[in-house]
Amino acid sequence: MNRIFYYELKRLIINKIFIGLLLVNGVYAWYLLTTDIIAGIAYTAPFSAWSFGAYLGKVMPFSILTVLFLLSFYYSKKQKSVEILTEQTPISPGQFLIIRSTALLVCFLIISILAIGISLFFYIHFWEYHKFAGFLLPALFILPPCFVFAVGIGQLAGRIHQALLYLLMLAAFAVSFSDFNGAFDFFGAGYFSSYPLSLPFDAFGEPAFEVSMEFCTARLIYFTGGIVLFIISISISGKKAKKA
Repeated sequence: MNRIFYYELKRLIINKIFIGLLLVNGVYAWYLLTTDIIAGIAYTAPFSAWSFGAYLGKVMPFSILTVLFLLSFYYSKKQKSVEILTEQTPISPGQFLIIRSTALLVCFLIISILAIGISLFFYIHFWEYHKFAGFLLPALFILPPCFVFAVGIGQLAGRIHQALLYLLMLAAFAVSFSDFNGAFDFFGAGYFSSYPLSLPFDAFGEPAFEVSMEFCTARLIYFTGGIVLFIISISISGKKAKKA
């Protein structure tokens, strides 16, 4: 299984498309930091947990688009010829989905580490700020739910028809430009930009970082929903393999 994993990971990472998309993510992250986040979000400091959460929510659409685009490789016509070889291995279709999703996770982590690394450099360079422990919660609220749900629904869509993956990309792109800022805001940028305005100021003149129960519930629903969709994809793959 390790050989198959490294093979799948190599297919995703060592190609011009991933490198190009990684650069786009990095450039866009720096653009957001120096044009939007630098002024602070919802009257909070640029280095507040609210501003950092809004920053992650704003870069997340490009990250998810990258993941969905890489996922589309697995459902291309070229991939069908590769699957003729993979079907000869003792690995089940469900295990292949897990391996490929793990490879996608590594790609997502690389993109996320780049975005977070750029932001940390930004905070140190411009503000001499080093207290990054407060950034952990915003990252946990945004990164895992977005990735798990996107891969879960992406695997299911791709299993049905590759064109559905491109529709998902369009949907993700459209959502990123929407003004929705409620608890179910998928990327979270709107929520982190608006919810602080409803909170009282603390002793430092800023609202303390505390998200609503509705937002926590929504993140749990996205995370759990992604897992359920992934399990459904595994089930469909297994049934198709038996019919074949």
